[in-house]
Amino acid sequence: MAVPDPPAAAAGTTEDRTARVRFTRPAGWRVEDAPGADLRVRGDDVVLTVRSRPGDRAIGDENASLLERLPGSVDGLLLLGCDVWTTAGAPARLVEYVRPDEEGDVVGAHLLLVTGRHRVDVTVERPLARMTATDDPVFAVLDSVRTLDRVTATESRTLEALPVLLAGSTLTGPSLGAEAVATLQDLAGKRWNPALLRSDGGRELVAADLVGRFGTVPPDTAEVLAPWADGVPPTTLDQHDDDGRVTRLRAWAGTVVDTGADGRSVIASVRPDRVVGLMAGRLGVRPTWTWPFRTPVLSSDLLDRRLAGGPSAPALPDALAEADPTLAAFWAAPWTVSSLLAPGRTRPVVVVSAAGVGFARVGRAEGGATAFRAEASANVYRSLVRAVLG
Repeated sequence: MAVPDPPAAAAGTTEDRTARVRFTRPAGWRVEDAPGADLRVRGDDVVLTVRSRPGDRAIGDENASLLERLPGSVDGLLLLGCDVWTTAGAPARLVEYVRPDEEGDVVGAHLLLVTGRHRVDVTVERPLARMTATDDPVFAVLDSVRTLDRVTATESRTLEALPVLLAGSTLTGPSLGAEAVATLQDLAGKRWNPALLRSDGGRELVAADLVGRFGTVPPDTAEVLAPWADGVPPTTLDQHDDDGRVTRLRAWAGTVVDTGADGRSVIASVRPDRVVGLMAGRLGVRPTWTWPFRTPVLSSDLLDRRLAGGPSAPALPDALAEADPTLAAFWAAPWTVSSLLAPGRTRPVVVVSAAGVGFARVGRAEGGATAFRAEASANVYRSLVRAVLG
């Protein structure tokens, strides 16, 4: 396999080399001693590590082992996505993940490549709260990785099967009706009104031990109420399935209200980074091969009716199905449509999850046509990070 030339080094960057790979990175990042690693570089909340070992296994086998091993390496680790990587000059995969850490969740990008003689792992980790700010430099570094080894390995024509590993998506806490939720919100930042105790909502709050019989507010309830007192609007995730099931998840700086299809809500106080994980579970974020559609836009009327679901959902026209089999397979699968609206935004991010197939993003409508494109699972997760963490 021919090794492509790396991008020309930009101003403010420097090149690093190991025995197996070379890459460019910001000059301000510093090299550290790292026993057991070929190289470690740190800077701007980013830690990059290169490791290699002899190995002649195929990329599919190495990647399958990585995907099997990663979730058990750290309790609560979430696999975000897996993509074929084509720029390193050897068969490669990019696996992205999030792992819990005492100081806050950490997001990782693991570039795995094989040469037929060696396996090379390039991992880049940074705080989840800094994911959006560090994506550009991190992917500039990954894009610059080139193998220095003689490559005899070849890419398989058949991609390896990916595991179905989802984030936890169950919120635990008291279950309340709509009136009780509204009554609880009315408490935020206000003096307790004894008349509320005599309402149906107030009695439900007392029965759930969220409020005392004489209007006392326990510390756990005060923690839930705190973000509401600031009057900040929530990040809202609305979802509906083809079968008509509708749910809503709202998050205010850590206070989460999860409303199920039955109209009842679970309320809890959750760390913001855990809110991202909760929403990722609802969206079904997981390693998924992303196959682009050949059709970049669809009739707005056709797509709107398919997004609505139900028995009147239209089939894809035969001409489109024949011209774009990938879109046809996506269209025919059961859909979950998710609308994610962040505070201060007027237009939601709309993502479709097709069961067993993958994700697509609904773009802007113009002139009776709407953009509709396949979306990588890890990029769906990025939309959540931007919405929840800013």
